[in-house]
Amino acid sequence: MLRQYLYVSTAPGLQRDELDAIIASCERNNAARRITGFLLYNGRNFIQLLEGEEADLLWVMRRISTDPRHSGLSVLEDMPVGARACPDWLMRHIRLVDKVEDRRAALEGQLPSTLSAQLKRIILNFAVLN
Repeated sequence: MLRQYLYVSTAPGLQRDELDAIIASCERNNAARRITGFLLYNGRNFIQLLEGEEADLLWVMRRISTDPRHSGLSVLEDMPVGARACPDWLMRHIRLVDKVEDRRAALEGQLPSTLSAQLKRIILNFAVLN
């Protein structure tokens, strides 16, 4: 069954090269397991949407939960879906603009149009955290 997971975690102070390495690793692992989604990082926290078959998502979540680069993982949503919101994104990194007051508007144009209103609201609220 196809599912979507949305989680947040804390990873303060990651450098750009560390974040790039995480994205590259996600792309490799996700391609092998046919997982799609995106990742946002605000300098302190991640929010990530993962889509795929339940067994594959559980495998990824186990890896994520033991990754020492972040902590405090909390699954915000776990729901069955009929179709992927991000079918072509192995792991897209959506960059947040620097000015917090401009983030919601900038992010809204980058999110998939097929994303549920509930997930979209959570992600846009995350964008204004600093």
